[in-house]
Amino acid sequence: MSRLIESIKLENGQFHRLHYHQARVDHSMFDLFQLKNAIRLSTEIAKHQHPKAGLFKCRIVYEKQIESIEFLPYEIRKVESVKVVHDNSIVYPYKYEERSKITALFDQRQFCDEVLIVKNGFVTDCSYSNIIFFDGVKWITPNAPLLKGTMRQFLLDAAEIKEKPVAIQDIPSFKSFRLINAMMGFDGPEIEVSKIVL
Repeated sequence: MSRLIESIKLENGQFHRLHYHQARVDHSMFDLFQLKNAIRLSTEIAKHQHPKAGLFKCRIVYEKQIESIEFLPYEIRKVESVKVVHDNSIVYPYKYEERSKITALFDQRQFCDEVLIVKNGFVTDCSYSNIIFFDGVKWITPNAPLLKGTMRQFLLDAAEIKEKPVAIQDIPSFKSFRLINAMMGFDGPEIEVSKIVL
């Protein structure tokens, strides 16, 4: 089994939405190892000196226990175009370190910056983020993502976004989209759906 990872936003010494990451760790540990309360992220992070200024990714690798914690300088990758790719068998229910199938799909992006993975005719995720679409009134996220991201869950809980099935033929009906993950938050660029190459 591949090791698991958590990527937590560390900005000017503050860890963002740590309890959402804890919830995902708890869920993964119970599902995969039948363990409860085996890892407390706040306790483990407190054992390490961390940067107090700037934007960093706190990358935690674990299985039944923490294997490593590192703080990596982070810069948001610019995305201006997205290529639709299809894979009807892909599954990625836990945040595994091993991502070879997703990487292989990303390699099909051609001249685009990113890929949008479609499974059985329905939109799932991009290679490293969830996606949200704007219909002119509200933000919508696909209801069957490959991985339920922490930022996605935060926005759902805050009623900032709604989830529903998004079929590939629905894409042109939206006005724009954003990519969201723990590092980018809800503040990434809003991109016209015409930049999605079907």
